[in-house]
Amino acid sequence: MPPSGAAGAAAERRALPLTAWERATGMAIGGGGLAAGPRPAGGASPRAALDSVLARALARPPCVVSFSGGRDSSVVLAAAVATARREGLAPPVAVTLRFAGVATAEESGWQELVVSHLGLGDWERIVIGDELDLIGPVARSGLHAHGLLWPPNTHLHVPILERARGGGMLTGWDGDGLFGSWRWARAQAVIHRRTDPRPRDLLRVGLALAPPAVRRPWMRPAVLGATPWVRAERRPELAALLGADAAREPRRWDERIDHYRGRRYLALGIRSLELLARERDVEVCHPLLHPAFLTALGRDGGAAGYGGRTTAMGRLFGDLLPAALIERPGKAEFGRALWSGESRAYARAWAGGGVDPARVDPERLAREWTLPSPRFGAATLLQLAWLAAQGPQPK
Repeated sequence: MPPSGAAGAAAERRALPLTAWERATGMAIGGGGLAAGPRPAGGASPRAALDSVLARALARPPCVVSFSGGRDSSVVLAAAVATARREGLAPPVAVTLRFAGVATAEESGWQELVVSHLGLGDWERIVIGDELDLIGPVARSGLHAHGLLWPPNTHLHVPILERARGGGMLTGWDGDGLFGSWRWARAQAVIHRRTDPRPRDLLRVGLALAPPAVRRPWMRPAVLGATPWVRAERRPELAALLGADAAREPRRWDERIDHYRGRRYLALGIRSLELLARERDVEVCHPLLHPAFLTALGRDGGAAGYGGRTTAMGRLFGDLLPAALIERPGKAEFGRALWSGESRAYARAWAGGGVDPARVDPERLAREWTLPSPRFGAATLLQLAWLAAQGPQPK
């Protein structure tokens, strides 16, 4: 039974708890975290479904778009602008964070390309110093109020949520996961004769057609290489857990969409951002994750899907944005903006507490924290260690 009364209200204010391995790796693992619910009825195209989602979000002004200049936030901004103009709604306001002195987070050229292409007259840019440090004042407020949030950079949205008070915020989350991480995209393209096969495709296709038990030994999940602080003697256990999960990903695109809906990192991220938004009376909408859009995407893509990320983006959204933006090869990296003065000082003084010593090698983790831009999971462990040092947290 769900908690009730005061206990239930307290639980609703807390972030979803991480598993032991998630607390050791700093990464969300597996599925089972987000109930997909019933599929929306109807046969709308992906674009029509997206437009319907955006129209509802735009009806609660001010509606701001968390706009970085990457492909996903640009697509959402462009689609929202088109919907507002067509429906006679108040236009969305693009809000961008500018990180002073952080070259890896520089996206101004791409941002200006999109804003110019869309003919926007209202674009707000917020200059950020070091206040969004991983354990800086903004992050600390959320950690104290809600416990460990995941992903660890959830608090980056706080300045944008402040601008959206009483209204709504649109994000471009999670185009990378939706379009860019389908393991069997190449194999399906070969199977459905959309591309000419290459010698290595024999293995790809064989694994795609094989049951999970046969696939499992061949799986090499990226988390293994991104968590060097995990103790050597526990890595086989982690590899088995990750490999089994990776092997279960469906080969068919339409079935993969249902699998994707249940990814645990989506549940964790949605809940964490909702907690910060609720404090500011903001309704957050992730249009690319909306059930109506995902249902239409699975139906439209069928068994073979759309191919790789760029091909999919071009087919679905190529009319909204310049081709150069749709085809851009990389994206900004915000790690250096998060690891500033307070995080670095805490990492240098850390005595090794607050992490699971059975799974985590504190010396390796401490070395990771000294890198110019530590791996993504290391940020969660820093916040975890910092929270533990603050004493018992409210349940």
